[in-house]
Amino acid sequence: MLRGDEMMVSLEEKYENFKKTIQECGSYLLTESDDTIKHNLFEEFSIDAISFLHEDTLNLLLNEGMIDDDILEKGIELRNSFMQLDKNVELRSVEAVRTFEEWKRLLRISDEIRKLLYW
Repeated sequence: MLRGDEMMVSLEEKYENFKKTIQECGSYLLTESDDTIKHNLFEEFSIDAISFLHEDTLNLLLNEGMIDDDILEKGIELRNSFMQLDKNVELRSVEAVRTFEEWKRLLRISDEIRKLLYW
């Protein structure tokens, strides 16, 4: 049952939002401007990861055959890694994204997911 402030989002829209979220993050960011990194990671991805990489959303996409188990596991890992990094104010900077291995690992996970997408 929907509450008054909720909208029904189609399965296709959920998948498109999932893909958009994955595209906001990736190793390509290391060659982008500071402003692009700030915008993509700390504005867009930080909000989108909460919803579109949520385990419930990923399980729905898995059950509908839109993603496989590998993508599910990597999606959960990507979200959890981001949430951990996002908690640490000292790591929430462009400089940290460019230099800390934890950020580079997160960006690689997104790259891996992007390569696995098939739908």
